[in-house]
Amino acid sequence: MTRCVVVADDLTGSCDAGHEFATRNYDTRVVISPQSNATPQGDIAVYNTESRYAEPAVAAERVRTVLETTDPSVVFKKVDSTLRGNVRVEVDAATQAVDPDLVIVAPAFPANGRLTACGYHLVDGQLITESPPGQDEERPPTHDSLPAFFASSDYPVERIGIETVSRGTAVVRETLESMCSTDGPVIVTCDAVTDSHLATLAAAADNLSEQCLYVGSGGLAGHITAPGTHSGAAVNVDENRSVVGVSGSVAPETLAQIEKISKDRRQQLDLEMAVSDPSTAATDLAFRGSAVVNEHGGVLLHSADARSDVDRAMAAGERAGIDGETTRRRITNALAAGAAEVVRDGQASNLFLTGGSTARAVLDSLDATALRMAGEEVAPGIPLATVNGGIADGVTAVTKAGGFGNEQAIIKSLARLGLSDE
Repeated sequence: MTRCVVVADDLTGSCDAGHEFATRNYDTRVVISPQSNATPQGDIAVYNTESRYAEPAVAAERVRTVLETTDPSVVFKKVDSTLRGNVRVEVDAATQAVDPDLVIVAPAFPANGRLTACGYHLVDGQLITESPPGQDEERPPTHDSLPAFFASSDYPVERIGIETVSRGTAVVRETLESMCSTDGPVIVTCDAVTDSHLATLAAAADNLSEQCLYVGSGGLAGHITAPGTHSGAAVNVDENRSVVGVSGSVAPETLAQIEKISKDRRQQLDLEMAVSDPSTAATDLAFRGSAVVNEHGGVLLHSADARSDVDRAMAAGERAGIDGETTRRRITNALAAGAAEVVRDGQASNLFLTGGSTARAVLDSLDATALRMAGEEVAPGIPLATVNGGIADGVTAVTKAGGFGNEQAIIKSLARLGLSDE
């Protein structure tokens, strides 16, 4: 029986949060597509609503649909640790569906440099709106201050500062109790600068008699408990398989990671061709990618290795008379289709996927329905899973959000799947 439902706005975030449960031996399944009719078995069900860049009303409806058709003991609304997307709208939708007493909001993920102090959210020491994620072209974070971020919510907003969190579980629990209202749900934004602060927040909320809706990133997910016994799964990586890595992210962290991969082990999508003729671009990429797999046992396929590639792709879109959203979609679809052809060429390959929409597109192209999280990770926020369904059923996959990891993250991920960069 599913005892906890997690709702996330993209696939890598779904896996990131799901991993935090799997590492504690919960049997955790991630439903890949919001259009899927799959009903996951296991302890924890993670639903990818693919709503980070959807229209706000669409995003809210997807969240409500999941939560109104499930009845778990615990609900966790996973949000981007850099507050991109339709965060406030989706939290309001989740609150409406669950109708809790308190909404505990703690998006910090200290292991990946995301902290909240004095109400302000930081990424690697920068205010969130001044950091690279703050320049997101479609749904950047709107405020540095969490209370200001949620000020337009349909619900009243309170705050618990670091001076309270640092005093421990009992003090936080008493503070939360004092914030409960007979008039309905209250949103409580919480400071956290260490993992122990997140543990304190989760323990305090768990000890309340009132119902809580949890909102956070992978950091908070690592401390949420579900009732009952655990029935987890482990992963057995078949290193005899070839390895196909796919990167559709243009985050600075990912571009730096790609640069560390030997040029003879990677192939870049022809961006101009992808914009004008996605099908031909996919076939071209698959041909070149398969040749690398045949020679080296694996390949990294990517859409960009420098920020200038983004400008080049947008210029190609303008010449073709299409808007930026269509340009990005064509590139993602061509990259995913090319990757799927390479995976199909012989025994299905182990997968490395970075960038949420890219990961979703690749797995959709392979007819996968879910990922079963292994409870193991290459590095914080970079988990392993087993693919369920489709032609890649049973292969091992590593997923990574674009903004996660040091410069060796992709090299280490490919190596864990069986491809060394020698």
